[in-house]
Amino acid sequence: MTNETSQNEKAQKEWADLQRDLDTLGEQLESLRDHSTALGGTLVADLEARFQEVRNRALGFHNAAESQVDELRKAALEQAAQTQTTLTETGMKSAEMAKDTARQVWERSQPFRMGAQEVGQGLARAWTEIAASFGKAAEKVQTERTKSATGEESQKPS
Repeated sequence: MTNETSQNEKAQKEWADLQRDLDTLGEQLESLRDHSTALGGTLVADLEARFQEVRNRALGFHNAAESQVDELRKAALEQAAQTQTTLTETGMKSAEMAKDTARQVWERSQPFRMGAQEVGQGLARAWTEIAASFGKAAEKVQTERTKSATGEESQKPS
């Protein structure tokens, strides 16, 4: 139970970290909107759309995973209660059944763990792509500023 609690706390902490990172990214996108004339409204709109898509998928996965974990937890609690009753009636045979039940619950949750890992990797890739897009946008803005500053200086009468 302590291991489950620590894993649950770790998962909650990781979710909170992801939420904080997504909030920070959202704030950065909002700030980027202020500079949309230099970058072009389409680029900012595309970045915001991708951000919202990633955020919505993360929230959707989190909610789905949370409800599935709750269902599994309820099922495990029901099975545990049934197993406890059986244990008191049949002894060691029931203990073996409880192990099998726990193993089955563990095996059934494997796709959820794998899915969570895949979503995490997808979020990491999306985060990398967004960061690269910001880098490219910043380079483009800097290049345009340099060109416009150089162009203005060469056009001034001496």
